[in-house]
Amino acid sequence: MEKIITLFKNNKMLFRFMALSYLDKAIIFLLPLLVFQFFKDQLVYVSIEYIYSITTVIIPLIDLGLSGYFFYAYRNSKDQEATLKAFVNSFQRLYLLISCLGLCFIAVNYYGFEYEPFIVFIVSRLLFVLATVFFASYYRLTNRPEKAVYITLFSNVLSLIFLFAYFFSGLEFSLWLIFIGQILFAIFYFLKCVFDVFFKRHEGFDHSKLKKLVISALLFSWPSIIQVFIMMYIANYGKINALTKMSLDDGVLLSLVQRFSMLIFLTHSSIWAFIVKDIYVENPLFVIERKMLYKYLVFLTLVSVFVIIVNQLFLVYNYVDLLRASTVSALIIGQTFFACIHAYLEMHYGRENKNIIRLYLAIFSGTVFIVLLMVLNMNFLERISIAMFVSTFATLLLSIFVLYKRNYKLA
Repeated sequence: MEKIITLFKNNKMLFRFMALSYLDKAIIFLLPLLVFQFFKDQLVYVSIEYIYSITTVIIPLIDLGLSGYFFYAYRNSKDQEATLKAFVNSFQRLYLLISCLGLCFIAVNYYGFEYEPFIVFIVSRLLFVLATVFFASYYRLTNRPEKAVYITLFSNVLSLIFLFAYFFSGLEFSLWLIFIGQILFAIFYFLKCVFDVFFKRHEGFDHSKLKKLVISALLFSWPSIIQVFIMMYIANYGKINALTKMSLDDGVLLSLVQRFSMLIFLTHSSIWAFIVKDIYVENPLFVIERKMLYKYLVFLTLVSVFVIIVNQLFLVYNYVDLLRASTVSALIIGQTFFACIHAYLEMHYGRENKNIIRLYLAIFSGTVFIVLLMVLNMNFLERISIAMFVSTFATLLLSIFVLYKRNYKLA
């Protein structure tokens, strides 16, 4: 009976957390689409997706592996409370460093070169994502995962309010509307870090231990850092090059389909945020929990079917060459679906401290991707869609084979 009650409570918590997370992610998902719908400007929409993609690719390189090392260190720590405090202290100093470097980069770009107007938005979004990714790990380990959602929810709702206010007032659109919540949060947390680091008492604080933690995080996470960078670069390669290598129509098609596909990834990340502690801390090594995996696959499949239906309805009403648009869409949606499954399975390498395997898989994926880009002789949009799908699917199959050879069992 106790197991049934616990299972019921866990499922209830999962659904409640996912509902809250989906509200937040729905706003993130809708903001660029609302801009496209309200202001009918293809260039602005593709520019927003470009900023999002640039930050997605850069973010794995700047957190020094702290977020990835957090769960592993917590699992193996004798004093988990002290570990939490050490990570917070380390991250706040990292955040201050990245903030100062970002401000210097903006200043140099403004005074030393031809000013790139996107730079402020890229830096502010980098700081925002850097903080919220860390908070997601911290609050999950303290069994309060909804707190991280409240932070992003507030920032995104603020941007949404500004967007509606400008639209209904008939004012001219500005990119500040999309990023205002993130900019304000980045400033607020910067000031908080300044106060905590320079004006707050730190009893028992030890710089040498802090340095040791950062070095340990880098040694643990460097394969994952490179691996995530490669995978994110593959997934965002098209949108990064949409302004220079595609027609505006193709850039919009790619960006819109990938935005619809984002619903699949958001489902993955919402479930991941809820179960990652259980996978890292509680489950035994070399075991993939069958019920958890099946529940994940059911959620992911249902959302994928929904995305396919919604995307197809959009294509029917907006594209004359329906076969081409549908083919590209199927490849992009399929790539997202298989990438999420791959990300779920490869968490188990991190539990073993075998992130080097993740790096090898990413190098394999990147190699397949580059070879296909070079070999295929067709339109740029079709070429990257095929390269993304094939490289991701092939890597998933290889990862399953590696898990099998390492004697992982479903239980």
